[in-house]
Amino acid sequence: MAARTIVVRIGEKLSGAIKTFLFALSSSMHSPGVFSALIAVALCLSATPALAAQSDGGILEIQIKDHREAIGDFARLNIAIDKILISPKPGLKFWQTGWKDLNASSEIIDLTKYVGKKTARIFRRAIDAGSFDAFHLKIRNIEGLLKKNQRAAPVKNTVGAVQLSFDVPTKGETIIIIDLVVTDFSDHPPRGYELGIRGYELFTNEKLIQKVPPG
Repeated sequence: MAARTIVVRIGEKLSGAIKTFLFALSSSMHSPGVFSALIAVALCLSATPALAAQSDGGILEIQIKDHREAIGDFARLNIAIDKILISPKPGLKFWQTGWKDLNASSEIIDLTKYVGKKTARIFRRAIDAGSFDAFHLKIRNIEGLLKKNQRAAPVKNTVGAVQLSFDVPTKGETIIIIDLVVTDFSDHPPRGYELGIRGYELFTNEKLIQKVPPG
């Protein structure tokens, strides 16, 4: 009788199919070993939906680099990543429109180390599969140190949201490479150095889907 009581209490927290499985066999249990084995099987079955939900996702990776412009003026150009946001396509779930925060860890990246084909990975994680139409790399602050006089130089942040349609397929992988650029506008006072987005590259399952600007 004690075994039956324990089975009923555990079964209250499990799915209907697992409850039926437990109740059907509870009356025939006389061995603690059999009871333990039954509970282990039930717990494995209860975990199956969660594992299935995870398998419905895909990998999203985001990298950044700097285009060869005025970055050569800097001995160091540190940017602090604040947030990475993506915008799901409304589709049938129109009530879920807006930005989705990827909860990326805050990092400080020295852009002088990632010029040309060198990239810094700032995010890689499994997310729910789906279609998206924009991303927004939010930068908390920028600290620049010039080569010529070893003095700090202010750099204005002009990085904003970018419209980009992309998919994260189930059990697939999507990579977005953001091409940042530092431009010297000192010949147009009072403007100085500014950081913006020059373009991006989009890969899905190792295939180049889009490159802006092309070439």
